[in-house]
Amino acid sequence: MKVFISYRREDSAGHAGRLHDSLQSHFGADNVFMDLSDIDSGTNFVEVIQAAIRSSDVVLALIGKQWLTCSSAGKRRLDLPNDFVRTEIAMALEHGVPVIPVLVQGAGMPLAPSLPEPLKQLAVHDAHDISDERWSYDIDRLINATEKLAGKAGPSRRRSLAAIAAAILVIATGLGAFFSLRSRPAPIALDGNWSAEVTYDWGDKYTERFSFTSDSGAVIGSASFLRVPRGIVDGSLTGDRVVFQTRTEEVSGDRTAGVVHRYRGTIAGDTIAFTMQSEGGSSSVPVQFTAKRDAGPASNSQEPSR
Repeated sequence: MKVFISYRREDSAGHAGRLHDSLQSHFGADNVFMDLSDIDSGTNFVEVIQAAIRSSDVVLALIGKQWLTCSSAGKRRLDLPNDFVRTEIAMALEHGVPVIPVLVQGAGMPLAPSLPEPLKQLAVHDAHDISDERWSYDIDRLINATEKLAGKAGPSRRRSLAAIAAAILVIATGLGAFFSLRSRPAPIALDGNWSAEVTYDWGDKYTERFSFTSDSGAVIGSASFLRVPRGIVDGSLTGDRVVFQTRTEEVSGDRTAGVVHRYRGTIAGDTIAFTMQSEGGSSSVPVQFTAKRDAGPASNSQEPSR
C-alpha cells in the first residue's frame, strides 16, 4: 500500500515530517512518499505528478492554519496554476485517488467557496484531526482510515496471506533471477558536466551549469545560480533521482539574507528533469527546467558568464 503526503512547507513542514516517520514505521519506507519537489515543467511536470499520484492508494492532504492563505508575490499560492499543493490534490481528485484531509495545528476544514475550482471537491471529503497531545492515538486512527479507504487489508489479513505470498516469492525470485541475467538496465550515469536554460519566476533567463561527481550514493560538485557556481552540499543519488543543495546570499538594500537553493532531479539518459526551490530569499516559487549533458570530457571548473 502506498501513501502520498501533500503538504505546504510554510504551513506544516514539522507535522509532515513527523507524520512521514510514523507512517513509514507502519507501511514501510518505500511506501510513503512526501515532498514532490522533483517535478519538471511542461510534459515532464505532468507525467511525474501523474505517476506519483496514480501509484498511490491514498493521498493525505495536510492542512494547517496557513494552508489557505500562504501567498507569493502578493497572490494566494492556491490560486497559482503551478502551485505544487494545488497540482497534487487536483491530480488526485481528477484521477479518482482517495484523498483524506488531515487537519493539524487546530485548523478547520476549508469550505468550498474558499477553494479554487479544481479543489472544490475537497470540501466534501471527511477530514481527520491530528493533535500533538494524542499523536499516537490519532495516527492509529488515521492508519485505519487510510487502509479502509484504500480497500487494503489490515495487519491481521496481511498475516493470513503470508504463506501464499511466500510461495509466490519463491517462484518470482527464480523468474526474476533468470530475466535479470538476460536483461539488466543500464546504470544511471550522473558524473560529468551539464547545462540548462533556466527562466526564473521574475522573468530573467540564464544558462546554468552543473558539474557532478558521485561515489557510493554521495554527490559532490557545483551548480550555478545566476551563472555563479555554488558548491553542492548534502548531495545524494538514489536510483535515477539526484538531490542536493547550494547556498548563497541575497542583498536587498541594507539587508543580507542567507538563501538555500534545493534541487531535486530525475535522470533519463542525457537529461535531468530538475525542480529548484529557494528558501530564505525574496522568491520561493519553484523553478522547473531540464539540464542536458555536455559533450566532451568532464571538467570540474565553471566560470561565470561576463
